[in-house]
Amino acid sequence: MNQVLSQSEVDALLAAVSDGDSPSPEPTKAAGNGGGGSGAGGVGKVSEQKNVITYDFTSQDRIIRGRLPQLEVIYERFMRAFRVSLSSSLRKIASLSLTSTEFLKFGEFINTLPMPTCMSVLRFGNLRGSALFVIESKLAYALVDSFFGGADRPFTKIEGKDFTPIELSIVRKVVELAITDLENAWASVEKIGCSFVRTEVNPQFVGIVPPTDVVIASTFDVELENATGTISMVIPYATIEPIKQKLSTGFQVESDQTDKRLWTSIIKEQLMETGVELRVSLGETEMLLKNLMELKVGDIIPLNQDATGEFDIHVENVKKFKGYNGIHHGSVAMQVTRIIEK
Repeated sequence: MNQVLSQSEVDALLAAVSDGDSPSPEPTKAAGNGGGGSGAGGVGKVSEQKNVITYDFTSQDRIIRGRLPQLEVIYERFMRAFRVSLSSSLRKIASLSLTSTEFLKFGEFINTLPMPTCMSVLRFGNLRGSALFVIESKLAYALVDSFFGGADRPFTKIEGKDFTPIELSIVRKVVELAITDLENAWASVEKIGCSFVRTEVNPQFVGIVPPTDVVIASTFDVELENATGTISMVIPYATIEPIKQKLSTGFQVESDQTDKRLWTSIIKEQLMETGVELRVSLGETEMLLKNLMELKVGDIIPLNQDATGEFDIHVENVKKFKGYNGIHHGSVAMQVTRIIEK
């Protein structure tokens, strides 16, 4: 028999579902004392099923939280410097712009690269691991054409075309220019000690990290007079993880060092204006109380200090110098002879 619920009953049912207090299902089986159903029915127990997610300990998946503002600053410096270096080498205007910076798995990045692709493996001497400097094929051919005095027009059909040794040597010159500018850009944060290792054209031969490891892939758009292309800088997350704190801060390192030097000079200047107590010990002796009570005018008290020897000079009750006593411009004075080391 169908029953139409009222509005108040519908609201109460929705409230119960949202609070997790949904009505329990009816018993599916009743246990009676005999046939005919005259016995008391037993209430069945409903078991709660939990969603269990299997975790693979061999996977290198990790959650990357937060941005790396200093890395963006580094790449801004790199773009300004590499724009000038590339324009000077090509003797024509070249412009760079940062398109994106993504955190993704290395295998996902490799799968996006066509064959052939000009990839240079770089090694960071002061950091663990290697990096990847990727130049798009059409841009690489345009750079080679421009170096030999051409109009930097890329090939229309690149698929299946391999790079010649001469072309690879020209591309390496471009990579070495980028390495110099990259080291200078990183210098304010960390000295990376970047060096060229080798060049590959097959994406399957550049396994700098396992495919499941997370990398930071930054893509730059390069515009020449008659050609455009992209350059990608790929750094494993494990490589920069030891210096993540430096990259996470939003302050400039140079200004921080400048502030430290400024505060150091101010504190030093104020310390130099601090007054200290200077005291000279003329000597000491021990005597009995009865002898002290018998002293009278004219008595001489022998001290443990030679009158012509060196006296101890105390600074704030700390023995600091040795010196001779004397007269200077009519005043009693001390001439420092040596410093007492701790």
